[in-house]
Order: sequence, then C-alpha cells, then structure tokens
Amino acid sequence: MKPSNLLFDIIKSLNSEEIKFFRKVSSLQQGEKNYIKLFNFISTLPEYDEELVKDEFKNETFIKHLPSEKNQLLHHILKSLRHFRIENSKTAEINEQIKNIQILFNKSLYKQARKVLNDVKEQAYKHELFYYILEIIDLEKVVIDMEAHFGQITNVTIEKLVEEEITIYQKIEQLTHFEKLLSRLNQLSAKLLFVRTKSDVEEIEKILADKSLQDKTIINSKKSFITLLHIKGLAARLLNQPDEMFDSFQGLIFAMENEPSLISELPKSYIVAHGYTIRYYAIKRLYTDGFKTIDKLKALWLDPKFKSIDLQIAIFSNSYINEMLLYAYIGQHDKAKNVIPAVIKGLEKYETKINEEELLRIYQIITMVYFGVGEYSKALHWVNKIINSNYAELRQDIIRISKLINLIIHFELGNEDLLPYIYKSTARFVSSLDNKYKFEVLFLEHFKKIALSKREGKQSASFVKFKEEMQEVFKDRYEKNALEYFNFYAWLDSKIHSISFSDAIKIRKQNMA
Repeated sequence: MKPSNLLFDIIKSLNSEEIKFFRKVSSLQQGEKNYIKLFNFISTLPEYDEELVKDEFKNETFIKHLPSEKNQLLHHILKSLRHFRIENSKTAEINEQIKNIQILFNKSLYKQARKVLNDVKEQAYKHELFYYILEIIDLEKVVIDMEAHFGQITNVTIEKLVEEEITIYQKIEQLTHFEKLLSRLNQLSAKLLFVRTKSDVEEIEKILADKSLQDKTIINSKKSFITLLHIKGLAARLLNQPDEMFDSFQGLIFAMENEPSLISELPKSYIVAHGYTIRYYAIKRLYTDGFKTIDKLKALWLDPKFKSIDLQIAIFSNSYINEMLLYAYIGQHDKAKNVIPAVIKGLEKYETKINEEELLRIYQIITMVYFGVGEYSKALHWVNKIINSNYAELRQDIIRISKLINLIIHFELGNEDLLPYIYKSTARFVSSLDNKYKFEVLFLEHFKKIALSKREGKQSASFVKFKEEMQEVFKDRYEKNALEYFNFYAWLDSKIHSISFSDAIKIRKQNMA
C-alpha cells in the first residue's frame, strides 16, 4: 500500500509562525526527539518519498517503527496547531474556556466556575458565537442549581435562561436563513461573473424579494446585518449594478471596522468586500482609490487574524487579480505584466488549494495582460489552460469567451495554417450550445471573413463593419457583459487604426471622460 501523504501535506501547509510555534512547544520537552528529526527532513522534500526518508535515517533505531514515529509527529503537529489557534482565535479560546468551566464544576469549585462562566459568556456575546452561548447557558443552568443549593444569592433564574435561549435560537434561525440565501448567490457566482440571461435575473430577484431582506429593523444580530449586506452586494455585482454593489460592500466594510470583533469572525467577507470595491473604483476610473484599497488588502497578510491558509489565499486572489485588472482598465498592461511574477509565485504556493473558479479568473487576467503587451505566445499558453479545463459548471462565461480570444491570439500570431481548424472547432462548440448569444454568432461570422481574407483593405472594411454590428448587439445588457472579459472594441480599434491594443484602450478612456 502506498504511504499516505497526509503528514507531508500538513507539514507543507504550515506557515512560518505555525512552524515557529511548533518548534517552541517541542523545545519544552527534554531529551532527544525523533519526531523533530523526522519533521526537519520531511520539511526539505519537494514531494513525499518514503524510501528517501528510510534511507536518510537508516542508521537510526526509530526507523524500524516509522509508521509509529509518523503518527507521533502528526499528533504533536495537530496539538501544536490547536494551541496556536487558541492564541490567535477567539472561537478556539472560548471553546477551551468552556472546557475549563466543566473541569471546575466537576471539582466542585462553583465560585470559580461562575467567574469563568460570566467572563466567557460576555466574550461569546461580543463575538456573536451563538452555538457556544447555548452551551454556556446549559452549563449555567447546572451552576445556578448548585448556587441555590449552597445558598448563594443570584438574580439569574431558569426562566431567564430559557428566555435567553429562545432569543439565541431566533438569532441563529435568521442568520442561517441569510446564509442559505447567500449560498444560492455564491453558487450562481461560481458559474458566472455577471448574469447573461433573463432566467439568471429572475433567480436573483427572487432571492432579493425575500421578506427578511426588506426590513432592516427586524435584523436581530450584527452577523445577520453583515450577511444581509453581503447578499445585496453580491446580487448587485451579478446584475452588473456597480453603484448598488459599492454601497453594500462599502457599508459592510464600515460596519465591520466599527465592530472589529466581526472581522475576526467573518474575515473572508471582509476580504471579498474590498475586492469588489476595487472593481468599482476601476469602473468609475477612481484609480488612486483602487490602488490604495489594494495596498490595504495586501497589508492584511501581516495581521494575525488573517494568518490561516484559506484567508491568505483569499487576500492573494483579491489583491493580485484586481491589481492586474485595474492596470488593464487603464491600458497600462506593461505595469500589469510586472505583477505577473508575484502571481506565478503565489500560484506555485497555493494553486492546489485555490478553488477552480478563482483559478480560471486568474488565468484569464494573465492572458489579457500578455495580450495587452503583445506577447501573444505567452497569452496563448494561459488561454489554453482555460479552454482545456474540465470544469463543466464553473465559470462557463470565461471558458466561452476564452475560446473566442483563442482565435484572436492565433490571428495575431499569424497562424494561418492552424486558424481554419481552430475556427471550425470553435464554431462547432458554439453551435452545440443551447443558450448561445448573438454576440458569439456575430463574432464567428465576422471572424471567418477576417481570418480567410488575404487582402489588408478587405480586412479593414471587415473590422469596421464588425464594430458597427457589435455596437448594435451590445445595446442588449446581457450581450454587453462580454466586454467585462475582453475589450473587443479596443481590439477592433487597434486593427482599424493600426495602433496597439493598450493605446486603443487609453484613447477610448479619454473619449469617455
């Protein structure tokens, strides 16, 4: 049987602070520790190879029972991570404090149990940890029985605790309902950056019509309020309503910063909200505000509340995607290109852990950056990563647009021999779609004329006609969303006026000002 990679994967997932804490805890134990030797060597491996491990320690006695030593190392790492989490997570700290209350109670130390209970209950309420509050209330019911038995005076009664319990259940019910609504939007967001059909709009409007979202006065917890803002912001993003999106996510950021405990409880919402506000700044040409927000996002890397791998990945995706996107909006693809090495370094570190829809978005932005600087071979490499993906349901909007961009890249590379075959393959793909868009059909119709034309004059006329008909099709809001993935107007302008793609974007921005 092939050895499990679980131990190796956990070791490689540790960040520098977690490793430092692990070594610190291990140093408290006296004597030589075989599991530390094992940890040090496995840490150096690019991939797990048990034979290399056995060869490295062939003269050590413990290698005879390697599975046992690996289990011991795993045990110590997990124990270290639990203690590290207690130091850096209020949730983990409260969980441990509840265990302490139980121990004190079992030792008949009721006064001490009450003291800890009061403190931990206050902290649980501050962070709105509703399920822990229910646990604490259950403990408190037992504590007040013992207090009464020993004649200790307290104003807490079973009746009050039951009422408190009912209130907490109501908060949980509302928050759970909001989380379900947000989950439905997230499922749609995983497929599409923006709505592309009336049925998508109807689905979102049905969510927004939920009665619980209509009246802010019935919101019974800060977490529910934050989730409500997240729902409205994400719905507005999907509907391509930038002003409404910005108002919701900016309100979410302000609410969380006014109540910092919410940031530690809902850190991903805080990160994502910043990502969406950067997009708004790009659309509104508020570039200075956009870059300031990117710097603010990157600064979160150093904040202890954001040290977990999933949050580091969220910061990486939201900061670097939006930084490249912001430069691309301005037409400064050369500056966006300078960001790519950091992105590739991040992909090497996180790629297996980043969700598929985010990966496709990163690949798409890199494709556009290389296209913008005229490095078409590199753009082709990244667009191939998109169109060769096997994500049947995820980001179909990106995959479909990328197939068209693939044709443009081959055209720019002058791959005249390949182009007819790629065109036919793309045309078959679009023809097989049940919900094809007018834009896709229009693109293929005109691109066929362009790709097969050998006369420059005829091509120029085709580009002009293509742009005119595109402008007509893009009067439809659902069709126009294609421009969010690739600036087709700028590409056509670059061909019509014999200028670079980046210059075409800059000129369009100036004319829109």
